[in-house]
Amino acid sequence: MITFEIMLLKYLPMAELNTTEVEHYIVIAQENRNRTLLSIPNIYLYFKSRSSNQTSKRYATLIASFYRFLSSIDRFKRIEPGDYHIHVTNTEIRQWQIFRQQLRVNRNSTHPTSETIFSDACVVYYFFKWLVEQNIPTGAKIHLKTWVANFKDRRLLSYIAKKAMLVLNTDPIRILDKQARQKKALHLIKHSEIETLLSVYPDKVYAVLFNFALATAMRPMELVQFPYSGKGKNRHIMPYSEMDKKAKSFKYEIYGKGNKYRDIIIPSYALELLDNEYIKTDYPARAKLYRERYGHKCPLSVLFLTSQGEPVTPSMIASATNYAKKLAVAKDPNFSAHNIFYHARKWWPTMMMIQHHKGEQILTKDAEVMHIALTQVIMNQMGHVDESTTYNHYLVLGRYLVMANRGITHETIHEDALNIHDALKMYG
Repeated sequence: MITFEIMLLKYLPMAELNTTEVEHYIVIAQENRNRTLLSIPNIYLYFKSRSSNQTSKRYATLIASFYRFLSSIDRFKRIEPGDYHIHVTNTEIRQWQIFRQQLRVNRNSTHPTSETIFSDACVVYYFFKWLVEQNIPTGAKIHLKTWVANFKDRRLLSYIAKKAMLVLNTDPIRILDKQARQKKALHLIKHSEIETLLSVYPDKVYAVLFNFALATAMRPMELVQFPYSGKGKNRHIMPYSEMDKKAKSFKYEIYGKGNKYRDIIIPSYALELLDNEYIKTDYPARAKLYRERYGHKCPLSVLFLTSQGEPVTPSMIASATNYAKKLAVAKDPNFSAHNIFYHARKWWPTMMMIQHHKGEQILTKDAEVMHIALTQVIMNQMGHVDESTTYNHYLVLGRYLVMANRGITHETIHEDALNIHDALKMYG
């Protein structure tokens, strides 16, 4: 029996004469005691996912899952895993989606949703699309949509229900998707939920990071790179007590997702909070622990440290938040278990959208006409590339808040210095 696993790999790509260490996930096939690196998928992961470990892990996990499915098909039992890509057709990608739906229906589970299954299939599809672009042999046809499983088709729904041995319900997928959407209502994390979450974090640094994310819309991978003292274009970034108190905001260059640079705006109040609640109170002791642990002073490029003196990573943020959510639910049964750290990032663009449309004017038809300048500001701060999706998403969230808080207008948000924490108290 063949199994497929993923592993994080770090190495120096000498073939490119590149002295920078590369890090990304790889896929390994194992049969009995023989382990085989799958060259083609791993070359793809090198070129397409090394900019983000989270992206790399997702891509590798899905390719491994798809290969695991292929290994269960009779036709592929006679094929070496390293050659799977040559023999794959659109049919297998479609069958994989159907197979995952069968498992889901059989478990009567709302997850993964049809949307997630399709999104995962897209990741695999783009792997084969890359093969075609690189002139690497494959049976997949990238111009044909025969790889898409249409889960709205009645015959397919009946087929899946039959395979899952369901008799009473002939439309299981649609019902399960509806349940999933009900559990995943469109909302922002509430002010009361934020206060609960911040109070139960196992380490204060994660609460500080959450508040900083609220004010800046930075991703976890971007937050952990924020320095104690910056250099180059960010040389003006330092503890707030040493910065210009007259400025209401500061530009900050981010090295973010996709290995791209962009300038964002950080309000001065956020840096002041960071200084008062972490740098002055907790950082010195943590920097001392860092020196004891690693044998040298904490570099100025590192600001956020755990209580053990370790630099915070995105995976640490995710783990700490998952643990804190359990404590939050125990403390407040009304706390939504679907809240995640990433929700902090949504407040900034939502408040910007409401401010631009002067509060309740966001409910009018005119608000649906995309404002290019506003959209560009939001896209730049968020690091997004799709204008229409970005605008419409935060328009909906903004309308949700205004409709839930009738009577609150733009006077509650200062035009020159958008204070997310003040807005939370009003809209949260």
